Amino acid sequence: MDFQAATTAAWNKIGALVNGFIIMLPNIVLALVVFIIFFFAARWLKLVVQRVTHRHRQARNLGMVLGQLAQRTIILLGLFVALSIVVPTFKAGDLVQPSG
Repeated sequence: MDFQAATTAAWNKIGALVNGFIIMLPNIVLALVVFIIFFFAARWLKLVVQRVTHRHRQARNLGMVLGQLAQRTIILLGLFVALSIVVPTFKAGDLVQPSG
């Protein structure tokens, strides 16, 4: 294979990657919007949990921990939903299933 054929093959491959990205762009934008919604919902939930437990003096630290746990859980869920939008073959259940 000469230099010109290798260069042409490389440009064809780059063109195919760019075309694939352009085709996936609406899904990527939608996934980003969904993740941002989950992110702000998680922040709101964290504040609600902290506000509810703030009234009780003994539960403040517990409220902070539960608020952070709720926030991280919702963000992780949002990440999985966003990934399933971009990559339709992705299933979050496949991450926890034993291989074999």
